[in-house]
Amino acid sequence: MPDARLHVVRAVSRAARRVCVRIARAVLPATLALLAGCADLPARQTAEDDTSAAALAHEAAQQRLHTAVQAAQPGQERLATARRALESLLADDRAQARALHPYARALLEQLRVRQQVAALAEHLRRQLDELARASDAQALELDALRRQNAALQRQLEALAEIERELTLPGLPVRPRTGLPE
Repeated sequence: MPDARLHVVRAVSRAARRVCVRIARAVLPATLALLAGCADLPARQTAEDDTSAAALAHEAAQQRLHTAVQAAQPGQERLATARRALESLLADDRAQARALHPYARALLEQLRVRQQVAALAEHLRRQLDELARASDAQALELDALRRQNAALQRQLEALAEIERELTLPGLPVRPRTGLPE
């Protein structure tokens, strides 16, 4: 019985890992492609000071997005860092940051989904543990009931044997003497 539970625990863990990997494989390349596309965005050609300030702001926004993407990599437990970087980027209302808002929102949604999947996997693991404990308790109860049943069956057979030994042979028949009684 423990082997079957272990198999189920491993199957649930593998399934949860597969879901996280599938999400990461599906979403991460698209996010990286979007970031690569952001690198090709043309800078405005206004005043030199505005250009350098805009370039710095754009670079800072891209850096926050890059930090979030790096922190959100599967297998890394830095989702809080990624979330803070994305929320910081979304809070920035400058034009350079606003250009990256769609990517930040998409990545933030991915993080939410990953956290929901992780929470669901944890919930399923807890349920499985509870079921395993209940199964153990039921197995112990079943063993106790089987032992009790075997003991009662032995007692029943012993009583039947005693009854067979105690059966009275028929009452002796008195011979008739012909005298009225």
